[in-house]
Amino acid sequence: MQNNRSTKQFIWGVSFFMALFVNFPIIFLQLPRLQKSPIAQLDIVIQIFVSLIYAVFFIQLVYRNSKANTSKLRRSFDILLLLLAFVVVLSTLNILVIGLSIRMIPSVVIRGVSIAGLAYYFSKFLIETDLKNEILLENEQLKNENLLVQLTSLKNQLNPHFLFNSLNTLSWLINEDKDKSQQYLQKLSQVLRYSLSMQEQSLVSLKEEFGLVENYIFLLQIRFGDNLKIVKNIENTQFKIPPLSLQLLIENAIKHNIISTASPLSIWLESNENNKTIIVRNTLNRKPNSEGTGIGLVNLNERFKILANKAIEIEQNDNEFKVILSLI
Repeated sequence: MQNNRSTKQFIWGVSFFMALFVNFPIIFLQLPRLQKSPIAQLDIVIQIFVSLIYAVFFIQLVYRNSKANTSKLRRSFDILLLLLAFVVVLSTLNILVIGLSIRMIPSVVIRGVSIAGLAYYFSKFLIETDLKNEILLENEQLKNENLLVQLTSLKNQLNPHFLFNSLNTLSWLINEDKDKSQQYLQKLSQVLRYSLSMQEQSLVSLKEEFGLVENYIFLLQIRFGDNLKIVKNIENTQFKIPPLSLQLLIENAIKHNIISTASPLSIWLESNENNKTIIVRNTLNRKPNSEGTGIGLVNLNERFKILANKAIEIEQNDNEFKVILSLI
């Protein structure tokens, strides 16, 4: 609707300019008589008004014929017919209303041809602009579809990664403590239910994500007890984040670091509302040969680049590993 309105405004504005341009000699000649002669005023009004309507119809004619892929013969016929109508109407008004001589007809024809040439140029400009806009729209649609395909692919990669690690934990716990394994299984089912329910969503609120994190922390502390400490310091949970982001970072810290009485693992979840970021950091005491495939952080980074238009930031020193996520 907005594009149609803009196109109409453009056509009327350009047509008015052309009507003034081709009738400028007549306007200039009639200027000394304007205040004293109503006929001179009427003459200018008629010349400009008829030229304006002719230009509008001409631009619309060429524009519509191009959209409808009309044949060249039909286009030429329509243009000649419109030019003839302009010459007949304006000449008749000049002779009968203004009282001009029939010798003015060649002047009318010249003005009609001039307007036709200018209108044809602006019609082509409109057509090319529409074509460019259609191409841009198609490119934007293809871009959005491509982003959706990428995001779906990344989410599908993430779920098997999470499930594989969780089942390994459950397998270990069944052998260690069957009672705790039942509790673990219940919490694990809640985590998996969340994961499945979020499958169709690209973003969730921090409040929803923390529902998962709470259950996940319960699972971890059944296994690690006091050897694992997770501190949460998040004030505003109304921001959004890709689902399973925090769980993945906690899981990543567990996977790559030694957790024992002698070497406990601490993880902090902190928000910075001014920078609109959330920081997940952990103490660093890497397991031997714990490099892994890196698929978790790679996929998380890709999701944030697509959804937040910003990659995750990773900082590391001898004592600490930190990941900074942009809140949405």
